[in-house]
Amino acid sequence: MAVAVDARGLNCPQPLMMVMEAMKKDPGPLTVLVDSESAVESIARNLKREKRTLDISRSGSDVTLNIGPK
Repeated sequence: MAVAVDARGLNCPQPLMMVMEAMKKDPGPLTVLVDSESAVESIARNLKREKRTLDISRSGSDVTLNIGPK
């Protein structure tokens, strides 16, 4: 089961820090909810360095990031 992080309403770098902490605790799939394009970009850049897959879906102002396992 994927770990879920709800970072909606938070400003950078908080969403990225929450994602990094969640990935340290559990290398498995991770679902992240954000509502800031800067958070999406920051997390995506970091995941590229981590060599993780990322699937992005949008619903209104909410963005769901599905991050693959390491």
